[in-house]
Amino acid sequence: MKFSKKTGTICAFILGATILATSAFADIMLGSGYYRFKDSMKTTMVKLTSEVDNFSVDATISLKIDGKVFEESTSNVKYDIENKARESIDKNFKKGEVRENYWYSDEKQDIHKNFEDGSYNVFERRKSNNKTRKIIDNPFEDEQIKDAEKVLDALVGSLQEAIQVEESAGKKMYVGNLSESQIPSSINAISSFIFKYSILDEWDAKNLNVPHPKSNIYLISATGKAIENEDGIIESGIFTASMSAQDNKGNEHIYSLDFSFDIKDVNSTVVKAPNLDGEKVTYSKEGYEFDSKYIGKYKNDIVKDEGSSFKKVGERFIEITSIEDGNIKGKYYEKYNEGYEGDTVRSFDFYSNYDESKHFTIIYYTNDKGEKEKGIIDPTRVQNIRVSFNVTIDEDNGGYTSSNDDTFIRIFE
Repeated sequence: MKFSKKTGTICAFILGATILATSAFADIMLGSGYYRFKDSMKTTMVKLTSEVDNFSVDATISLKIDGKVFEESTSNVKYDIENKARESIDKNFKKGEVRENYWYSDEKQDIHKNFEDGSYNVFERRKSNNKTRKIIDNPFEDEQIKDAEKVLDALVGSLQEAIQVEESAGKKMYVGNLSESQIPSSINAISSFIFKYSILDEWDAKNLNVPHPKSNIYLISATGKAIENEDGIIESGIFTASMSAQDNKGNEHIYSLDFSFDIKDVNSTVVKAPNLDGEKVTYSKEGYEFDSKYIGKYKNDIVKDEGSSFKKVGERFIEITSIEDGNIKGKYYEKYNEGYEGDTVRSFDFYSNYDESKHFTIIYYTNDKGEKEKGIIDPTRVQNIRVSFNVTIDEDNGGYTSSNDDTFIRIFE
């Protein structure tokens, strides 16, 4: 069962928005619910991602075949928007086994627990990431979701008037049932496509040892309910969709997808890093951190094209003289053979600040004209290094441009 963040949002959006209302919840009927429900979802995400300080979410999603659960995932996630921290405990039931996952994340680190041996992996972040990093994004700002909304608006058509909103004690309820005879062919086609290729594709079915929905796939029912609280936040929801499909052998099966969630403890959720005292912990840092084994001398050849042949006319050298906490100090210089001296023989010292290098190790130096410039240095081929000088760096997109990109070979004395 495959659910990326975007796929999960799209599926929940389509499930919720296609449900028709038939039940009674209170005395006041507010009429058409499609646009109200859609606006409520958008309002909820705006509030949760930018207006509240913290909150928790409990969610469960399960798949059944002919009434039997073959995969189920539960998740408890705590968000601290103000301090950019997140903690999640996930359980996944698959092939008769239950697997657990624990993650903690903040501006400084990611922590993952290995339930097999009880150990922890701590991944330390670089400081430069903290300025733009968000603990949760608003999915409705994503282009794919915006496009999905336009498609759904066109598909729903006359059904938008059938979704009902009801109110009681300051809360609103979006509720409904959709039977096989009420489902338009367009909605059926989209739902079938998502189910076959995004939720239970052929590879997943084979891996889970369950029948793959191969042909004659159609939605037979959809039911759901979502409650919006007094603050305009959808605090809970439960959706179910059932589909009929034939497997590779032509046998018919009923596949059911159940999804439920509760948003709770708004502005009262506490997110704390786990206490790792006495625990077995493996530490690593974001990006590549140079260590002391790279201290030494490296070179590459200066080669001249003489028309009918190439001739070595000198050598370039890099000496890494010290490395401390990932910070490099060293020097670059050139030596030409007699009779082949260059117009400018370059020589300068350089250094790097590990915490300032977001996607790669940036070195700083002053060129022969007294101008401050940047370069990139990375390990390559185990013991060697690759260096680019006079680079233009695009930190936001993690890229750079350079007129040269040279590999320097380690010299073993």
